[in-house]
Amino acid sequence: MLLAQGAADARADDLDDQYAALQDQITSSSGSVSDGYAALDAAMSALTSSRDELSSAQKTADAANQAQQDAQSAADAASAALTTAQDNRRAAQEQVDAAQGQVDAAKQEIGMVASQTAQQNTGLTSIALLIGNGSTSQISNRVQWANQSLSSTQARVDAYQNALDELSARRDALVSTEDDARAARDEAVSRLVEAQTASQAAADAAAAVQEKVDANQAALAAAQGIVEQAVVSDDALKSQAGELATRIQARDEAAAAAAAESAAAATRSGTAAGSSWLTTNIAPGQIAPYSVDQAVATAQSLEGNMYYGNMCLALVAAFYGYSSSGVNSAADAAATIRAAGQMQYDTSDIPVGALLWYDGTPAGNPFGHVAMYAGNGMIYSNGAANGGVGTISIDTPSSGWGEPLIGWSSVWLPNATA
Repeated sequence: MLLAQGAADARADDLDDQYAALQDQITSSSGSVSDGYAALDAAMSALTSSRDELSSAQKTADAANQAQQDAQSAADAASAALTTAQDNRRAAQEQVDAAQGQVDAAKQEIGMVASQTAQQNTGLTSIALLIGNGSTSQISNRVQWANQSLSSTQARVDAYQNALDELSARRDALVSTEDDARAARDEAVSRLVEAQTASQAAADAAAAVQEKVDANQAALAAAQGIVEQAVVSDDALKSQAGELATRIQARDEAAAAAAAESAAAATRSGTAAGSSWLTTNIAPGQIAPYSVDQAVATAQSLEGNMYYGNMCLALVAAFYGYSSSGVNSAADAAATIRAAGQMQYDTSDIPVGALLWYDGTPAGNPFGHVAMYAGNGMIYSNGAANGGVGTISIDTPSSGWGEPLIGWSSVWLPNATA
């Protein structure tokens, strides 16, 4: 009853309920930590993926930027070539125009000279023929001279015309070159525009991916913060649980100590009661024996004594302060105790100091045997180490000597003498 009450008092507080509640919180907190780590892993994976995507987008943007630079260089070169072609074409045009003026002037002058010469030669020839003033050879010479004059004039005209044609051809070639340069410039500009568009698109894509990376970085930081907070909270809960477990252990140890003390007190009380019964439950007129404590002390003082060989009854009488038991043998004393109804046969809870009686008949010992219980399954008896007084197992006389246990009794020795 005292043990049960001690346990109930020890658990009258709410430490166990607090501990159970903390364990539930820890379970939930551990789940949050686990979920946080899962989210952290997902955020890290997303960040890694977006970083890879950013790397790819950046490479694309770099390539587009390089293409734009190349296109810009090509457009610049094409524009420069067009400018050069235009300058060359203008210079050629000026040369053509100047030559054209010279040719036109020369043609006009030559034409007039040729016309006059032709008219003069014709007139001279006609007159010479008509008037016959000249010989035929003279007339022929004049005609030949006229023809040569005309031929020379025509050669000059043809040379000028050839020069003019060449300049015109050069002009046409320069115009063609200019047209080609303009077309190349236009193509380069078109490609530059496309490159600029592609570069801008790549830059926009890279910027969008960078935003994704930044968002994933922020998500990762948030997840890390959640995990850190969850771990801190979980550690705090576990620390509280550890402190509470220490308090519970201290409480239970105190309760156990109190229960043990109660049990010891009960045992002492029972032992005292039993000891008192052993020394007060004696035969009418019997001299009062020593107390159990005195008997145990006497037994301890006699350990190793060789005097009491084959004198077991005299030995237990001496334990209790008697000089003699007043009977001849343990068998006679046991018979007296049985006759008085004092023999106890329940050996499950023998008190210290009780007298234990053994039947020696099966072993051929008509005198029997008696010893005093020392507790913990041991007895004070003669025939112990080297045959002297000492402690042996309660079962030794039965199993070792062939003398079965009869029972136990108080110090019921009606004939004992002081």
